[in-house]
Amino acid sequence: MRKLLGTLALLGAASLTLAQSGGDFDLSWGVISSGGVTFSTGGNFQLGSTVGQSVAFGASPLHTGGTFDLSDGFWFVRYASLSGVINLLDFGGDRTLVPVELQVRAPSSLTPLQVHTLSLNGSGGYSLVAPLEGVYDLSAKGSHWLRRTLSSVVVNQSVMADFSLTNGDVDGDNEVTLFDFGALVAAFGSMPGDPNWNAEADLDGDEEVTLFDFGVLVRNFGAIGDD
Repeated sequence: MRKLLGTLALLGAASLTLAQSGGDFDLSWGVISSGGVTFSTGGNFQLGSTVGQSVAFGASPLHTGGTFDLSDGFWFVRYASLSGVINLLDFGGDRTLVPVELQVRAPSSLTPLQVHTLSLNGSGGYSLVAPLEGVYDLSAKGSHWLRRTLSSVVVNQSVMADFSLTNGDVDGDNEVTLFDFGALVAAFGSMPGDPNWNAEADLDGDEEVTLFDFGVLVRNFGAIGDD
């Protein structure tokens, strides 16, 4: 047994060992202790393998007891179904044409673990299947809407997450300020095809930049989105 364990340890320490070669191919193997991919190549083919991944994304403790927990990360990924409604406030246009970015973050972190572009239906509804399980912050941002972040959402097999997004962020900096006012003034009176047309200034989605869009901006002036 000791001899076998010693042999396995030596194999694990080797980063890449040539196993077989001949003609115009070689078959190599390697141990990837922290996840990743290794390739075997030959002729005009390439075969990639992730066998040896120690902790797959989404792994969580399967067994706990006393002061230990046991996590299985070998080909282990749990998927969750996320769904809900993105309420695009002050908008009467076609919601199916508005992409919304959804970031999945560790709690209290601003660094995304995953980024998804949501496709909305006519009522603003969305659905998404993603490799997730645990507690996360979910953060949504539309083009000229402010970011909204839901903190510490428990994600399991199925979860509902609704967002209401504040309108008026013409320049996309997550604040409604004089810069947005200036951009709207520059596009005022325009329609698609006009040289000064700016789709982001069409806050209400009626394909014109009018006083109605000014009304949206004035109503939300000074608002700041979530981190």
